[in-house]
Amino acid sequence: MVGNGILYGKKYAAVEHAEKNTFHFLQLSKKKNEFVISKKKQANNFDAIIEELKGQQHFFLVLNDEQVLIKKIPNSFSEEIKNVRTAFPTITLSDFYYDVFTNNQKNSFVAIARKEYVHRVISNYKKGGIAVIDFSLGNNVIRNLETIVGNESIYSSNAINSFDTNALIEIKIAPITNETYKINDLEVSNNDVLALGGIIAYYTKNSSSEIHENLKENYIQKRFFDVGLKVGLGFLMLLLLTNVLFFIAYSGKVNTLIGELQLKETYKNQLNELQSEVTQKKRLVKSVNAASNSNLSRYIDELGISVPPKILLTQLNFQPNKGTVKADKPLVFESNKIIIKGASKEDEAFSKWIATLERKSWIASIAIHEFGQGKKATKISNFEFIITIDER
Repeated sequence: MVGNGILYGKKYAAVEHAEKNTFHFLQLSKKKNEFVISKKKQANNFDAIIEELKGQQHFFLVLNDEQVLIKKIPNSFSEEIKNVRTAFPTITLSDFYYDVFTNNQKNSFVAIARKEYVHRVISNYKKGGIAVIDFSLGNNVIRNLETIVGNESIYSSNAINSFDTNALIEIKIAPITNETYKINDLEVSNNDVLALGGIIAYYTKNSSSEIHENLKENYIQKRFFDVGLKVGLGFLMLLLLTNVLFFIAYSGKVNTLIGELQLKETYKNQLNELQSEVTQKKRLVKSVNAASNSNLSRYIDELGISVPPKILLTQLNFQPNKGTVKADKPLVFESNKIIIKGASKEDEAFSKWIATLERKSWIASIAIHEFGQGKKATKISNFEFIITIDER
């Protein structure tokens, strides 16, 4: 069963529609397991009561105005419907709501009101966003004060209500005077007693109308829809907040990992560059090693011995570099090549020397790239030629 705290909250209210278009509003708040009066108001128009009820989602309605007919009948029946027929034999029962109270003296107090009127009042409150949780007719709701008023008579807005031995024995419509009562430590006026009885009625779940269950069910559905919606939105907000926190946390980790990945990528690129340099240097060393073979010294010795006296060598380049040297490209050597540069004082001596070299078994060919006058005064000719080694 749903508890009152969840169903109704901590504030309970009731409104009496009294005679002469007068409205009496009472609100109680539950604090530390007891009720205190948090608000009360008397108004002469419906809009003022709607304004007072703002924020109060539910209340008990007491209809006690000129639209309600009340009769007392003696020797009542156990069945309420028979009491209603006895009190009002000429009405069409299907057109009316009724509220019957039978005291311990077997007297019944029967109050009736047209359903059309009751529905219109409830609908007007519903338009204002306020749920009527239950309603009563006439002064009958005052029976909920039986156990707390003692042996006395108290006025309502239009009747004298008499109690004896904690039992309501008489409801008498009569001119009234304004009175103040202290009921269960609550100070209320006679205009508040029916509203107080209404609050006790729905707090103690003491149904007082034949459509009580419908009104209550409609309110419960609306209440749980509102609460469920708020809980659902709260859950979604919590889920969203959790996702945001996880996103922030993981986003930080992702950013850290991205930073580490970028740093590792930089290290990788630097390592690749170093490996490229090492590979280039290995190739250079390999080329140099390839050039450094056991016959090189013999070739150089034979060249040196064969040079005529009138020829001066200025340069001997074994396996010269091929092409232009570039920083980003490896060195490439022309294998099996020797470039020789120098100067000759006599052309015939140069020709004989070339002929001598061409007869050597390790020389495949000689290509003269340059031979010409150097200094005119001394008749020196500069020369340059390339020897191709025969490695067969």
